[in-house]
Amino acid sequence: MRSETRPPPGRRERARDDRGHVLLAKSVRAVAYGALSAFLLLYLPDDLGLSLLWSLVLTSLTLIGAAGWSLLTVAPLEARFGRRRTLSIFGGLFTASAILLFVATSPWLVLFAVLLGGVGASSADNGPLAAIDQALLPSTLRSAERGRGFAWYNVIGNFGSAGGALLVAVPGALDPRSVPYLPNAPHPWIGLLYIALAAVTWWAYQGISPDVEPTGGEGRAAAGTAPLSPETRGHTRALAVLFGLDAFAGGMVINPVLVAYFVLVWHQSAGTTGELLFVVGTVSGVSFLAASSLAERFGLLPTMVFTHLPSNVMLALVPLMPTFPLAFGMLVARSGLSQMDVPTRQAYTMSLASRRERAAVASTLAGSRGAAQCVGPLPSTALQSAGLFGAPFLIAGSLKVVYDLAVWRRFRRVATPEDDDDG
Repeated sequence: MRSETRPPPGRRERARDDRGHVLLAKSVRAVAYGALSAFLLLYLPDDLGLSLLWSLVLTSLTLIGAAGWSLLTVAPLEARFGRRRTLSIFGGLFTASAILLFVATSPWLVLFAVLLGGVGASSADNGPLAAIDQALLPSTLRSAERGRGFAWYNVIGNFGSAGGALLVAVPGALDPRSVPYLPNAPHPWIGLLYIALAAVTWWAYQGISPDVEPTGGEGRAAAGTAPLSPETRGHTRALAVLFGLDAFAGGMVINPVLVAYFVLVWHQSAGTTGELLFVVGTVSGVSFLAASSLAERFGLLPTMVFTHLPSNVMLALVPLMPTFPLAFGMLVARSGLSQMDVPTRQAYTMSLASRRERAAVASTLAGSRGAAQCVGPLPSTALQSAGLFGAPFLIAGSLKVVYDLAVWRRFRRVATPEDDDDG
């Protein structure tokens, strides 16, 4: 019987496979980030002799690495090596940082490990891998599918981050005795978890096809070095400033700040705060899918602004609640709306740029968000040190309202051309 050779998959099939690899990498990376954000606040202070508030400073410094890698290196590396090789480079650095974290015995070595991998210890992923993900994801989707595609990308990220935080909150999970064959490792559980997840992330990116390159080919010629058009440059500069404002405000209430608030004000345990982060992440994850449906009906920009606005009012109300259940309930209600702008924002900003411009735009915006976010925990630390535990919520909510109104005023009349050809 004559064997038949199966024809190679078409571009649509390859696009689906590429999307699967990106989503796999995102999911396992998110678990690692979620675990790290909880680990730095719940366990590292006791292990290394740090105060809870000084751990916030360490956490904010980790965000600098993610912002720096995104802002300074993504576009040049993509131009020289192409998207696939650049993903492999950063995936390798992520793995190296995981190995270093496994043997870290001082806060500065932990910091260096996290900076090396471009990892931000927060639920927001503003690192270099996320920037390249956002640049190549539109090439795996039709124009009409992009809102939903970015929604699923963020859904798995949120659930992964929430799951990682919950894993760390399991009593005794980080006890060195839980890994009997590695009694001398300072943090065996988190180290082994990080190494495994980093390796899977690197492996997932190896299966991406050349179709994700800006011209569908490989290497330097594919990436090119074409500068941004004047129109795209103007939009990008405006978005960088506005996104920076939003990220600064978000940095004031990142997960470690939330943990500190509920531990110091409401005297909650590590396990309870881990469960709180899991619930918030779960509700946010469900809201992503609702955002894509709303965007299909009302448009990306209106959904992005008018779901974000009321959530910021709720954020400011959290410290005004008289009991822990009410404060927790307000935070959960806020999380049901606060992240709807994320997939719509990503899809909207990528629609403002051509295929060849997307990596530069994504890395610039991710870098601006990361740089601003890393500053946010610093005033929160100062305010909480002074006993003003609710002030970060009030200030962050107010700044985010200003951001929403400014985005709507600047971009409400900007058209977003649809380009199915690159999908």
